Amino acid sequence: MRLTHPNIQPAAQSITFQFDGQTIKALEGETISAALAAAGVTTLRHTQSGAPRGAFCGNGACYDCVVTIDGRSGQRACMTPAADGITVTSTPPETLAVPQAAPAAEERACDILIVGGGVAGLSAGIAAARAGASVVILDERPAPGGEFARPLAPSHTNLRPDRKFRLGIDLRGQAINAGVQIESNAIVWGAFAPDEIAAVVRGRSVTYRPRRLILATGAFETPIPVPGWTLPGVMTTGGLQALVRSHRVAPGERILLAGNGPLNMQLACELLACGIKPVAVIEGAMNPGMLQWPDVFKMSWWGGDLLREGREMLWELKKAKVPVLWETALDRLEGDGRVQVAIAGEQRFEVDVVALNVGFHPENTLARALGVAHRWVNVGPGYLATKADDDGRTSIETVFAAGDNTVIGGARIAQWQGWLTGQAAARDLGFNAPVLERAAIAVARAKEFQQSLLFVFDADRVKIKDEAIVCRCEEVTAGELRAQIAAGVTSLPALKKATRAGMGDCQGRFCANTIGRLCPDKQEDVAFASPRAPLRPVPIGAVMREAPEFAADVVADPPLPAHLHAVPAEPVAARQADVVVVGGGVVGVSTAYFLAKNGADVLLLDRDEIGMAASTANAGSLHVQLLSYDFTGETPADGGPAGHTLPLGPRGIGLWQDIAAEAGDDLGLHVRGGLMLAEDEAGVAWLRRKAAVEKRYGIDTRMLTSNELRDLAPAVSDRMLGAAFAPGEGFGDPLRAMTALLRLAKAHGARVLRGAEVTAIERSGSGWTLATGKGTVSAGRVVNATGAWAARVGRMVGLDLPVAGTVQQVTVTEAAPVLTKHLVAMAGRHLSVKQQANGRLLIGGGWYGSLDAATGWTRNQRTAIEGNLWTCARALPAVAALSMLRAWTGLAPAIDRAPLLGEAPGRPGFYNAVTANGFTLGPVVGQMTAAAILHGEAIDPRYTLQRFG
Repeated sequence: MRLTHPNIQPAAQSITFQFDGQTIKALEGETISAALAAAGVTTLRHTQSGAPRGAFCGNGACYDCVVTIDGRSGQRACMTPAADGITVTSTPPETLAVPQAAPAAEERACDILIVGGGVAGLSAGIAAARAGASVVILDERPAPGGEFARPLAPSHTNLRPDRKFRLGIDLRGQAINAGVQIESNAIVWGAFAPDEIAAVVRGRSVTYRPRRLILATGAFETPIPVPGWTLPGVMTTGGLQALVRSHRVAPGERILLAGNGPLNMQLACELLACGIKPVAVIEGAMNPGMLQWPDVFKMSWWGGDLLREGREMLWELKKAKVPVLWETALDRLEGDGRVQVAIAGEQRFEVDVVALNVGFHPENTLARALGVAHRWVNVGPGYLATKADDDGRTSIETVFAAGDNTVIGGARIAQWQGWLTGQAAARDLGFNAPVLERAAIAVARAKEFQQSLLFVFDADRVKIKDEAIVCRCEEVTAGELRAQIAAGVTSLPALKKATRAGMGDCQGRFCANTIGRLCPDKQEDVAFASPRAPLRPVPIGAVMREAPEFAADVVADPPLPAHLHAVPAEPVAARQADVVVVGGGVVGVSTAYFLAKNGADVLLLDRDEIGMAASTANAGSLHVQLLSYDFTGETPADGGPAGHTLPLGPRGIGLWQDIAAEAGDDLGLHVRGGLMLAEDEAGVAWLRRKAAVEKRYGIDTRMLTSNELRDLAPAVSDRMLGAAFAPGEGFGDPLRAMTALLRLAKAHGARVLRGAEVTAIERSGSGWTLATGKGTVSAGRVVNATGAWAARVGRMVGLDLPVAGTVQQVTVTEAAPVLTKHLVAMAGRHLSVKQQANGRLLIGGGWYGSLDAATGWTRNQRTAIEGNLWTCARALPAVAALSMLRAWTGLAPAIDRAPLLGEAPGRPGFYNAVTANGFTLGPVVGQMTAAAILHGEAIDPRYTLQRFG
């Protein structure tokens, strides 16, 4: 429905567009979601499970409102303006149209780059620009102002702007007059260094090179995960406020506001001004009375004008007879296709719309991607905030932060803190910017007011019901998370891998804090899942660019990751075993599985939780063909170590199929064959030579002509002249596979000791003694299955193992129509592509990342992401029409392309089990190691340490 207001009038011509075959009337300048809300349409799409979804956050962070516009999938209805004649659908397109080439990428330098055009960002920009610095502000919205000072949409005109509208108008005018360059519709997708910020600005890829960086990314709302909160018609309070204030629409008339804090009351009053009487305001805190008088007095002292506004809001609601239910919590929401009923205790409300807010948490993904230090703030529901001093300087010298991403405090703190931070950044560059004393005083007073406000609105934390969905993107419930915790998963990153919670389009923005409160791991910066580039989904066509092929950097002695997740003390029957396996990756767990299955007494050790490294960071390819970096001009006629390893591939894939059958889970396995494409005659000739080597080892590889290739894989580029096809190749889901494998190993009797970093291994009679972070462990035999860190463990027993590490990258796209049923690679290029059952494509192939020597953490490289995507689109052109959701890295072992197995010479009872192609070969390497230990079966010398002399 459209709202009326005496001071705000429509000021744009009417247009129409189609939504799922229905003609929708709109005003030019309003968003698609606003036009649909005005028309009473709340369901914008359906999830993979078939559940309806509608607009939720209203600020482009949740991705619940994505629609298809003129064949372009993944478009956010809340951020995209309506246009006359467009066709919008709630379903993805059946085919993808390859977009036109994007404008050439640019690099731009400036003194100060500010990310975020809200009150803090605009204030920082004004202060820095007035001091003489060149300033650029990047803002994702069509116009700056942020949540608080969000401007009125161009579809309307305002005769008498209120205080918030006036603040936005004033700050935007000051910024422009000061010479600040404001770039709207700018998506910052990667922070690869303080002076390497990747963005897509109105369709063009731009890398910014600032001398100083100010993060003013603000905050977004903390949700209330109650049963039914994913129904269309349920929104964040800020999301509904954006429709009401900016676009003058509401998706229904019977509106309930629920949660904790003054924002719900503020919106209730704004609705009254538009002629809508809210059903009720449900507030978790107690009614301010005599018990809170000290805090109310402090609020009057530190912010009397704000306190008066609050009293006026309560009076307006009372005068309009809007029920305000104090000390009440929302229990559940119900409805058929959209929200219709809200239940709070014994009260039941008939509703069209429900707005939820229990506070805010900082948007800190950009800061955390850079490695800026954070702190856990245990106020209200709790939140993770960027650490910054009074000048806004963070733990990285050239990075500053201001506003709600440093402390949740509202617009007044954000405005003056932004000013101080802008001045400090300018002074850092040598500009004259004296400290504005009244700004420092204003910040101090506003913080005191905010502290008292938090005490007044303090509310008991509501227990989340098991049936409530916590992760909206992946539809993971609190019950599923608690079941994993009960099974021993303790940290947020491990819960993410076990359940996929936080892996959706919003990258955990609306579930990470909730999961953090559920899990027993300590709530601190490193306990949260690391942000992944892109920090927002971005179109592949805009960011891909050709990059030269490369030889991956080899890290000779990779450092151990500095952080370990807090693994609680766990009982282990005995700290001794016939066999101790060191390393909880796919090789270590496979070895423990086969040992235990054959009756051995086995104890599996890991310094962290199980499967936290490359075993769950890989793309899940199941290879049997030689890859481009396996077969070069220097490769011997017999294929060398990579050729010697070829017989193990089919065995590994067969074992994964057996494991899936035993687990009662298909593990996402798809063995439909693999294609290796050639785009020129030299590539075809290379494929023929490679296929000859593969056939020598029994690999079924068939050469395809261009016509045969097109019949088998129509989406492959027309430029491909032919391909090699290996029917035995495929892919699986590493997350499900590792979970199932560990469960089976335990079921067969394998014991697990986590958080047990091995620091020393010594001979003890005929066995071994291992010093670990969880005490001493005794073993008859030891298996070194520590992957890229195998050389470190080898040195503990006097071995010099030729094992290093390489950082490799994987990228995932949004869901797409079927583009390939096969594993796809290319001759002469680094590429592997496969399409999962959910339609998303996983793109890898050995493109590199970097390793931080100080922390041991791996990081993405921007050029590697861009080059990997360009190579993929070279093979499958339709990929350029998709958005990439995230990219991640993992440290993989680097040997000589063959595994390192068997008992070490001169160290009876000490075995190595290391392989570069861990996911494919993990089960067969584990099986071979178990057979060597239990039955003395010989290992092919080409896989042992002896081959190195």
